[in-house]
Amino acid sequence: MENTFIQMLYPIHPKLVHFPIALVISAMGMQGLGCLFRKDFLRNGALLMLILGVLSMSVVMWSGLLEAERLHLNHPVLTAHKQFAFAAMWSSLVALPILWVLRSKNIKIFQIVFLIVLIIVSSLLGLAAHQGGRMVYEYGVGVSQ
Repeated sequence: MENTFIQMLYPIHPKLVHFPIALVISAMGMQGLGCLFRKDFLRNGALLMLILGVLSMSVVMWSGLLEAERLHLNHPVLTAHKQFAFAAMWSSLVALPILWVLRSKNIKIFQIVFLIVLIIVSSLLGLAAHQGGRMVYEYGVGVSQ
């Protein structure tokens, strides 16, 4: 029974990968609009979306590592995919406490620093996604038998 349930989940990485991408890129858009129009509800929503994106990013990274191991993958495109994904995850994990300190101390540059962090993390996620797409569409990883 348990084995059947686990088999239904595979491949889980492609099912989860869109969450952190969508959350972080949407957070960047909301933060940009929040800064432009000076709307706190947009900026607060952007922060919540980043937090959810970072939490989901950790789960997606774990699932991707399991998938690569299960499929016995070793390829330069996979290496680039992992490097960009790890860079996105670690930069956002490092940024969260810094953002928290800036926000809690009511430092005026918080909103701009937050937007810059979102641009960096979104860019890294975009690069990771591009490499992941290359693995699927150019090499058929996970879709060919």
